[in-house]
Amino acid sequence: MANAFKSYDIRGVYNKELLPEDVFKVGLCHADLVKQKVCIGYDSRTTSETITNIYAAGFTSGGFDIVIIGMAPTPVCNYYSMLHKIDSVVVTGSHTPPEYNGIKFFDKLGIMYNERLRKLEQKYLTNDYKRANWDDIGKITHDNNAIKEYTDFITSKIRINRKLKIVIDYGNGTGGLVTTNVLKKLGCDVVTINAETDGTFPNRKPEPTNENLAFLQKRVVETKADFGVALDGDADRSVFLDNTGRILDGSTMSTFFAKEILQKNKNAYIVASIDTSSTLKTVVEENKGNLVWCPVGMNNISQGLIENKGMFAGEVSSHFYFNDYYPFSDGTLATIKLAQILSEKNEKMSQLINELPHYPIMHQKFNMQTHEKKIQTFEKIKKEVTKKYEVNTIDGVKFFLNKTDWILIRPSNTEPLIRLTVEAKDEKSLKKYIELYSKLITKFL
Repeated sequence: MANAFKSYDIRGVYNKELLPEDVFKVGLCHADLVKQKVCIGYDSRTTSETITNIYAAGFTSGGFDIVIIGMAPTPVCNYYSMLHKIDSVVVTGSHTPPEYNGIKFFDKLGIMYNERLRKLEQKYLTNDYKRANWDDIGKITHDNNAIKEYTDFITSKIRINRKLKIVIDYGNGTGGLVTTNVLKKLGCDVVTINAETDGTFPNRKPEPTNENLAFLQKRVVETKADFGVALDGDADRSVFLDNTGRILDGSTMSTFFAKEILQKNKNAYIVASIDTSSTLKTVVEENKGNLVWCPVGMNNISQGLIENKGMFAGEVSSHFYFNDYYPFSDGTLATIKLAQILSEKNEKMSQLINELPHYPIMHQKFNMQTHEKKIQTFEKIKKEVTKKYEVNTIDGVKFFLNKTDWILIRPSNTEPLIRLTVEAKDEKSLKKYIELYSKLITKFL
């Protein structure tokens, strides 16, 4: 199972790349690593409950207790972890196809393992773990209060000033277990799509990409909703649509949230992934805030929030973090925060979005087939561009061509891909740069 260990988690096709005996062994290794009680929750995939039970058996065989909190969104598991001051494990394939599944690990603040995941991998590969004696194994307990505790916390912290209509596409993931109930408790009118949990994801793919959201766009317009949102399979991502059905990318929404937060919190720190549009930089500067760029990845963003005492963070991938609540991404919280903001405005969401600056941006990816080829190709690209430009290397290479136009070339953390992001002052320049730097990447293939 060595190749199932990825940069941020364990992931693979169950019973092919991720075997039951592998899951049990990882549980043993994890118990030996943390040497204390943990909790575990799972998503709606057909294999998730099975994997959870096997993992719990492995973990307790290492001599430590585990609490099974049941099917729940990843942010609910993270909140339970933070509330009860124990690390958490989440069995989820997130946005991947239904035959895949995975295991994610979080610390007591709900932040994904980074170095500790590598230590866990090393324990797994070297069989560095201990089994407890039969009379010293840990206990498996169940706690069905995780969703209620999360709901009570959110509804105690947020007020919505007027009734809004919101259309939510849950994609048959776990978000439907929580989000509608929270919004209704706060006085909102909610129209749901694909709200029933179904691990085969029969209605749309679990990743809320633009091509999967045509029906949501239609329903937002038909119902005259204030906005729409699509959650991914484990509800830690949220893709928003304004009242016209326009799909808003992660950069746009990061800029929107940052502006609203800075108008009430001058000098606050905003954190963003390095591939985010410069519209965010413009808005942060205009509103007298401070911007911190971070490498792409949830653990990098969460660490950036904590280290800089940031109030908000956003990613192009539509992960949004509100650190006055907690330092992890939460699609439900982002939806509720948007509802709160709009309930205080007279303008429609589309009007507020149109007030933001806009620079054309495009993302492309190039398949290198193997991780080795990916690294080799990237090093050649890096060597060439550093001869010509002053580059930022916190994640790949990012360089400005002038005050507005920039290029980012970075190797994917999880796939054998090289990713190209280009932003320019106009569509003509964008097209020119895409062609130029695509040729630069492909010439090394």
